Amino acid sequence: MKINNIIGGLLLLSTTGCSGFLEEYSQTEIRASKISHYDELLLGSVYIPSKMPGGSFILPGGGSCDFFNMLDDDVNTVSELNIDNTGGDNYFNYTSGMLKVMFGYSAWQRDITQTEQTTHDDASTWTDLYNRIAILNTILEEADRLDLTLEEDIHTRDRVMGECHFLRGQFYFILANLYGKPYNLSTSATDLAVPLKTSSGVVHEEGKDTQFSRATVKVVYDQVVKDLEAALSYLKKQSKGVLYRASEEAAAVLLSRVHLYRQEWGKVKELLEPYISQKLYLSTLTTTDTLTSDAPFLTEENTEVLFSQGSLFSQVIFSGQAPDFCVSKDLYNLYEEGDVRRTCFTHHLVTDSVALMGKFRHTSHQSKVSDVLMIRSAEAWLNMAEACAMDGKNETLANTYLNQLRENRIRDYQARTYSGEELVRQIRLERRKELCFEGHRWFDLRRYSVSDPYPYSKKIYRSYASYDYLTLIKTGTYVLEENDPAYVFDIPKTVREFDKVSMPRNERPDRPALEDK
Repeated sequence: MKINNIIGGLLLLSTTGCSGFLEEYSQTEIRASKISHYDELLLGSVYIPSKMPGGSFILPGGGSCDFFNMLDDDVNTVSELNIDNTGGDNYFNYTSGMLKVMFGYSAWQRDITQTEQTTHDDASTWTDLYNRIAILNTILEEADRLDLTLEEDIHTRDRVMGECHFLRGQFYFILANLYGKPYNLSTSATDLAVPLKTSSGVVHEEGKDTQFSRATVKVVYDQVVKDLEAALSYLKKQSKGVLYRASEEAAAVLLSRVHLYRQEWGKVKELLEPYISQKLYLSTLTTTDTLTSDAPFLTEENTEVLFSQGSLFSQVIFSGQAPDFCVSKDLYNLYEEGDVRRTCFTHHLVTDSVALMGKFRHTSHQSKVSDVLMIRSAEAWLNMAEACAMDGKNETLANTYLNQLRENRIRDYQARTYSGEELVRQIRLERRKELCFEGHRWFDLRRYSVSDPYPYSKKIYRSYASYDYLTLIKTGTYVLEENDPAYVFDIPKTVREFDKVSMPRNERPDRPALEDK
């Protein structure tokens, strides 16, 4: 027997208190009657909010994608105890509440729910994004069926359709890069990613062993490109609105990122050239005084910020104070003399730890710009530089874009010229310095490992400690090996066990427990 439902009822009604928002379509289906209804639904139930209902802020562990910046080599752990250079900057007291939320992610656990420290649900991001995708599928089908005659309504529908395609593309891109292998030119057609669904009907066949199957990495990426190209087409007809809703410029930069991940260098260049020359701009840091937590770099007023959704997590937990997280010395030491970002983004404390201070608004973590789901202009310069360097035919242009970015970040900067592998290395380093704590580094490390040419992978260390008041009782250093299987998250347990025949999982290695001191 097959059961088909339109996403509706309580799910849709929970998104708004407007009377008349939905009208009954039949005993089993509910459909909105106006394009404005779908516009409200999109804003209320699909865009990821920066605050919980009622106005309280979403803290780490409370929303989608909040762990992205806890995974890579830009983050480290803090306490009063320094350790040797085989591990992190300092030990961390894992009995603190924040580590109970983030330990499974930051220490690359096989199953993040199977440690005594972890309180985070490993299915939260998966479930949240698929719920939003389900609503998007419904809006895309139902809004397109509306018989609209007013030019204003048609214009609104084009915008809604564009935003829906943008968000569905972004969400599937995230899911593929969490639960699928990085896009490998040789194996993407066989590597498994995530289930792909682009229709609103929910189909369940009783007696069938498997209701859901994982699409390949290539199939999911193909859909992402299709969605973002559609978004770009629709949004080109719209004037740029608020940064909390998708725009033509944001769609162009995100699509260029997808092409970059697929190593489609020519498509990146072709796509971005008109935007960089006409619609995207860089902030000039070199003519300003050193920024502080009272005058942060990335705010809703910064013209570089093209789009943002979701809350700000990094600023809350990267204080550089024990027991908290900090900016890694590895990243901090990359900023050269005169690089304003060193003092603009970070602050070296007297405890020999580095805090993330000025990149986002610091006071009361009230920034309205997300640290994981933001898109800004600087990425376009880096995407262009990398694409031009990697295709081997446009190294002059690659140097131009790299130098243009640096001129706006480093005082008294003198243009430099690189070639070959060194050019690519410099662009990757610049990407790390510029886009740190914006949700890029983990995904970048994944794709570098399968890059053709110039593959790259590295070991990452994370050190922890546990105290009984002032007594150190347990210590340990966790290592993410080069090309570690943990670069791919396991399919959440609840998802694997939904079908009679378990969905194929991604095996991750066990990590040793902390040892008694």
